[in-house]
Amino acid sequence: MSRKLDLLRQALSAAESSIKLARQLISDIEREDSDSGKKPPKEKPGIIGVFDGELMMTDKNETFPVPANYASKSLLVVGDTLKIIDEGGEKKFKQIEHVKRHKTTGILAKKDGKWRVVTPEGSYKVLTEAVQHFNGDVGDEVLLQLPANNLQVAYGTIETIQKKEQIIEEKTEATKKPENEEKKEPTKKLREEPKEEEKKKEPEGEKKEEPKSEEPEAQEPKASDEELV
Repeated sequence: MSRKLDLLRQALSAAESSIKLARQLISDIEREDSDSGKKPPKEKPGIIGVFDGELMMTDKNETFPVPANYASKSLLVVGDTLKIIDEGGEKKFKQIEHVKRHKTTGILAKKDGKWRVVTPEGSYKVLTEAVQHFNGDVGDEVLLQLPANNLQVAYGTIETIQKKEQIIEEKTEATKKPENEEKKEPTKKLREEPKEEEKKKEPEGEKKEEPKSEEPEAQEPKASDEELV
């Protein structure tokens, strides 16, 4: 009898374990179904357009001025896609796609009171706020960004500005280095020349003097008595 009770207890314990496992599996499945049923968050509605260097233009030919400070700090390039969204009653621009960049260097110039950068690709307008941000001046060297698929645009984007004074200093230092190296070369040669002469003289000094053959001095013949008479 006791043996049967033990078997029943074992069977009951196994059944309870199976029930717990089944309940856990059911809860996991329900959780997965609820997660998969959730919809992804909707994108905020807004107006989409393309940056032209100053404005954002939509497909409906609507234009919206882009804040120059935002365009300069975000390094917006002509062709970038923007979106105007409403956050807390305030309209903000958001860059959602950017075009491939082409970088080039040019010289900062001013014509009719407006800033331009002259590069090998052409002359491009730039935002005044960007020039002021880098404290740029006429003659400074500019690293400019352009859309790689369209180098004929009107506007370029300033990445950095190098002051012309700094460029002159770097060029001066670069020209000084070769001059100093050329001046040092003759001194090296002058120092080496004496060494070569010394080397040439050394073998001569080592030569042993050949012993001179001692020849008997020729004696004049004495006059005979007959010659004296």
